[in-house]
Amino acid sequence: MSKADTSTEIYDLTPWQETWVKFRTNRIAALGLLVLLILIISAIFAPLLVTHDPHEQFTDILLAPPFWADGSQSGFFLGTDDLGRDMFSRLIYGARYSLFLGFAIVSLALFFGVAIGAIAGMKRGLLETVILRLMDIMLAIPAILLAIVIVALLGASLMNAAMAVSIVLLPHFVRITRAAVITEMNKDYVLSAKLDGSRGWKLLFQTLLPNISAPLIVQSTLSFSNAILDIAALGFLGLGAQPPTPEWGTLLSSSREFIEVAPWTVTLPGLAILITVLASNLLGDGLRDALDPRIDPL
Repeated sequence: MSKADTSTEIYDLTPWQETWVKFRTNRIAALGLLVLLILIISAIFAPLLVTHDPHEQFTDILLAPPFWADGSQSGFFLGTDDLGRDMFSRLIYGARYSLFLGFAIVSLALFFGVAIGAIAGMKRGLLETVILRLMDIMLAIPAILLAIVIVALLGASLMNAAMAVSIVLLPHFVRITRAAVITEMNKDYVLSAKLDGSRGWKLLFQTLLPNISAPLIVQSTLSFSNAILDIAALGFLGLGAQPPTPEWGTLLSSSREFIEVAPWTVTLPGLAILITVLASNLLGDGLRDALDPRIDPL
């Protein structure tokens, strides 16, 4: 098939079908999507994949090395920690916490960010100025520092850490939504919708949102990796999940004193965070390229 014939087929597709064609030609982005899907499936079916309860302690098998090292124990694929708990089980169950919290955090930031950004973009005036200055102040503070301050005020817990990270990610969605809404407000299809009686939230959700979704999708994907990192950082500092919860950041924190005698107890949670964040960023970059109409898939 010639390039001209392929181009004709692509341009006959709907916008979302064309986006998928462009996305799947990016093998690196597709790999990121595949890795994330494997992690999500592993987290969902964790009880079927693990052979030990993540909290069960085998006091006669402390700090057993993984299968590739000398002294490994049968039945403990990735070894055990200082309390004799199976590392593989704790990592798989830890994916449940990290991935679920990542999705929940991004969903909250997206929902409130779109709402606040739409208000700023549609109302304009003094309210817009106040919202933008508040977002600028939040962006001026390092994200992890702002999250630490919020958790310190609310109290150390997993839910408070998730709320803090949602607040930290909020300004990005607010600014993207406001800019997109301002760009679209004077276009003919929006003016037509106004003449038909669409106002306020109806105008936003029925008319504007479908046409500003592309940058929000990309930002959501990239923010997911930030959420995973921030939750892990708060857990490492003791401000997020508390032991014995097998959250990846908490696993890093509780194992750091054994980094010399049992490096796998620190390396494995770190690799889990690295792989998840890298896959999410690769997916986000691929979506950004696929949703950009200026990039030719061929």
